[in-house]
Amino acid sequence: MSDGVTKSLLRSRPTVQLNARQLLAEFRLIPNLVSLLRIALIAPIALLYGKQTPLVFGILLALLIVAYLSDYVDGYLARRLKQQSRLGLILDPLADKLWTAGMLILMAHYRAFPVWILCALVGRDVAIMALNVRCMRFTGSAMASDEVGRKYMVLLGLMIIGYTLSIDASIWLAYLLLIFAVITLYRYYRNYTRALAAFNLQTAPTA
Repeated sequence: MSDGVTKSLLRSRPTVQLNARQLLAEFRLIPNLVSLLRIALIAPIALLYGKQTPLVFGILLALLIVAYLSDYVDGYLARRLKQQSRLGLILDPLADKLWTAGMLILMAHYRAFPVWILCALVGRDVAIMALNVRCMRFTGSAMASDEVGRKYMVLLGLMIIGYTLSIDASIWLAYLLLIFAVITLYRYYRNYTRALAAFNLQTAPTA
């Protein structure tokens, strides 16, 4: 992006900051509470992940399923209850990225998950978060996940459950995820550049 475009965006970007009262109000929205629950579940999952007793393992799987499904529940509730919020635009993907990173680290420690794949997948998430934050800063809107991104999350959930159950074939899901990681990162970057270009055209002064 040229310096002229960047300066134009900086001059014309909308105000997206939340004051303390707005922030507290949006924290209380049900979809955001579900996202916070997903983050909170990381701690008990981490405490139970290395345990081998049947009871603990059953609880662990239940928590994993709840955390995984919460990713779909918060988006559904936000649309159903009409509770989309600026905080939710940040909190939902942040919860996804923290949960994913936490699970991959646990899998690397307890299930011999390849560290290089961990770094690649976490790097993909960090890059997408950076693009989304920058997009929100300039345009006031976050980039929504598309169909390919949703398939990536389905594969990720299946791989995490497979590794937790010590299914050897799960490594092939990891390799497939690497391909999807490259594709989704490219698509996010393409959408990011298009969003900024469109916003710049909309806000450019007319002759």
